[in-house]
Amino acid sequence: MAVLRTNLEKSPFLKRKLGDLPLRPGCYLYRDHGGNLLYVGKAKVLRNRVKSYFQQKRLDAKTRRLVARIWDVELIVCETELEALILENNLIKEHFPPFNILLRDDKSYPYVKLTWKEAFPKVFVTRKIRKDGSLYFGPFFPASTAYRTAELVYRFFQIRDCDIDIDGKRGRACLKYQLHRCTAPCIAAVGQEAYREQAKEARLFLEGKRDELKARLEAAMWKAAEAAAFEQAALHRDALEQVDAWFTRQKVASADLDDTDVFGSAVLDGRACVHRLLLREGRMVGRQEYLLDDVEAFDGDVLAQVIQRVYSADPVPARILAEVEPADGELLGAWLSGLRGSRVRMHVPQKGEKVDLLAMAQENARLALERKFEPARLNEAVLEGLQAFLGLSHLPRRLECFDISHGQGREVVASCVVFSDGVPDKVRYRRFKLTNEQNDDFANMQEVVMRRYRRIQDENKAFPDLVLIDGGLGQLHAAEAALKELGLDHLELASLAKKEELVFRPGSSEPLKIPKSSPVLQLLQRIRDEAHRFAITYHRALRAKRTLQTELTQIPGIGPATAKKLLQAFGSVTHVRLVSESDLAQAIGGAATRKVMAWRSTQV
Repeated sequence: MAVLRTNLEKSPFLKRKLGDLPLRPGCYLYRDHGGNLLYVGKAKVLRNRVKSYFQQKRLDAKTRRLVARIWDVELIVCETELEALILENNLIKEHFPPFNILLRDDKSYPYVKLTWKEAFPKVFVTRKIRKDGSLYFGPFFPASTAYRTAELVYRFFQIRDCDIDIDGKRGRACLKYQLHRCTAPCIAAVGQEAYREQAKEARLFLEGKRDELKARLEAAMWKAAEAAAFEQAALHRDALEQVDAWFTRQKVASADLDDTDVFGSAVLDGRACVHRLLLREGRMVGRQEYLLDDVEAFDGDVLAQVIQRVYSADPVPARILAEVEPADGELLGAWLSGLRGSRVRMHVPQKGEKVDLLAMAQENARLALERKFEPARLNEAVLEGLQAFLGLSHLPRRLECFDISHGQGREVVASCVVFSDGVPDKVRYRRFKLTNEQNDDFANMQEVVMRRYRRIQDENKAFPDLVLIDGGLGQLHAAEAALKELGLDHLELASLAKKEELVFRPGSSEPLKIPKSSPVLQLLQRIRDEAHRFAITYHRALRAKRTLQTELTQIPGIGPATAKKLLQAFGSVTHVRLVSESDLAQAIGGAATRKVMAWRSTQV
């Protein structure tokens, strides 16, 4: 059993605070030595809960890592445990502590949004949910379903999707009015009350309330027929037929008409996927997947945290089905019921179609997890192949690659890109503006390698498992000299020459040739090409900045703002020299144009 390491003896705060914990409900916040927030938790009795972290001997791996880093604890006392639960959710949403369960959506699924609070509501597809009084329907999977649904709303109910202010005073309507996709409230072709009725029908459609919607459409159809408004009656009749056809195509997942969410999970190698099925009015309307790290088993504690994170943002259904009972089920139920405004039931199905729904969610979670993390397993095999091919002492999980970019010795820059487990780690990318302006690639490579690893030494950070250089033997020797000067000649080093894709290693004049079809070579090429892309992007940005500052801003009376307008309008200084005076005047005005024309007259 692993030894539980703590900072009880080292921290001047921790031991004292643990001896003076209140017997009250509330939240506790663990911080590390640098004051960074590690974890937020809630407790019915703060003294019992906080002390349990340091007294239990059997903790899972993630909790042991947390306890080893705790340096200080902050307490927020609450009146009730429910109040503590709400506060915990708010703190996690605000600070995203690394040791709390943080849901990562496998995909950002779209919703159909109905702006219900507007006098003339509109419908459109969005991927962001805001607390703005609008109604959100979804999420939809696949994403195309959301756009098809919105299109049906335009066709059946003629709801607008534009952003214009509706005052009824526009001169004419847009083409959608002619195509019967909107009733044109912008030109007062429909009144607010009648338009609101359209919006109510659209809402019923989006909520899946077929029977109520059909009743409204049927009543409207007969009312229009009695008033001899036969064209309007025909529109209602067509909408009725389309609604029937649309709902017939929808899969009926349950005879029970309660709004229900079903949570199924799968765990693989310390990662978990939670699959959520959404049933509304007995029909399956969508699904969502969440990915979790550092999860050994999907138990009641994990489920409770997942439910808290999900319903902090999404609407709460009447019932939740899951494979285990959530921890603190009564408290969680009270919180959910408060959010919904009516009772929310949570239970584990034991028989019937609800068990089948849960099995469907679990199977989807398993497939999604395998699909998501199979590339990680493939990357592992490729890294093992790279280790064997280059004869490395250990698996090259972290690779850093350097490239130089310049234009005839000007704006000389370098890039350092980082790949972790075969995947770009863009947060750790670095770029460098170099001092050497002599177009000496070898000296430039030596400088950037020296700067990069001297800083890592000074900051006492971890070194990469493999340093990759874009270039041949000359660039490799330059990097090798830099590492040797720093006393880091033990670092694994290699270079990849572009022309024949040959790999060079220190101490060997003979290059290694990897078959073009090998995933090992493809990984090295991907890293090298990423370093080249990152370097040249930086070089071009500096070159554009120099062009702006040294040519256009040297025109008497032309400042950076006008120079920027010129470049935006004409693309380059060359075009500024060639365009007509009228085009210049349209872009920057008459006074500035006269100054540019005077400058152009002095150009050879």
